[in-house]
Amino acid sequence: MPARAPSWGKLLARGRARLEQAGIDEADNKLRWVAGHLLGCGLLDVLRHLDDVPAPTEAGQFGTMLGRLERHEPVQYVIGETDFMGLRIQCDPRALIPRPETEGLVRCAEEFLRSRTGTPVVVDVGTGTGCIACALAKRVPQARVVATDVCAATLDLARANARALGVVVDFLHADLLADLPAASADLVVSNPPYVSTAECIRLPRSIRDYEPRGALDGGPDGLRIISRLVSEAARVILPGGRLMIEIGEDQADAVRELLCPKAHFKFVAIQSDFAGNPRLAVAERSRT
Repeated sequence: MPARAPSWGKLLARGRARLEQAGIDEADNKLRWVAGHLLGCGLLDVLRHLDDVPAPTEAGQFGTMLGRLERHEPVQYVIGETDFMGLRIQCDPRALIPRPETEGLVRCAEEFLRSRTGTPVVVDVGTGTGCIACALAKRVPQARVVATDVCAATLDLARANARALGVVVDFLHADLLADLPAASADLVVSNPPYVSTAECIRLPRSIRDYEPRGALDGGPDGLRIISRLVSEAARVILPGGRLMIEIGEDQADAVRELLCPKAHFKFVAIQSDFAGNPRLAVAERSRT
């Protein structure tokens, strides 16, 4: 009599042992993400299926995905999606994985856009998966959302996310704010590359070996792209409009110096993320 196929519980236990042996952090959580993806349920609901026996196809897919996790590939790439502000965002190595810290940028941008009259224009620079642009288009439907990226393949991914979410975003293949008219935006937001080149080498394997280097490496001091963005944003943002940039936790003082009257900005605030680290720089475009 053939042996009974292993249950989800046994597959998860075996998977956990393999991932722990490979030095993978948060093995249980990542395996539940995979199982939930295959079962079409949430992480907690996976527990209800521990005694169920997966179909051979599901078991095979689980084994393939487990192998990818074992090689330190991010679980978001393995399952091809992640959650961002309640939205299902497709993700793959064409773009940086959306992270919870960036949700603070969206909330701050949403609050500002709701304070504007008419049809405010917001530009998401270096849109990646399009998570910021899509979230703003969902949450502030009266706004016109423009998203730029220097990589055409990345823009294809962002467009796919906008279509899947049913939102309208104007995508532009451009380096930062090139081709945007002067004084045309109420708000510019960005999660730019801000990791120093030296620090990129020391990032965990799951980031260093899989996520796009161009979305991470901000040059020797991590400020190469941010400095350019501040200069270009001064041209594009309307007087009284705002610039919001996600930054590294050790960059608050340096970015505050960049957002100065000489650069046509008035510094507003540095906001912290959920861990208490400086994460978001906000400045207002000077009126003179």
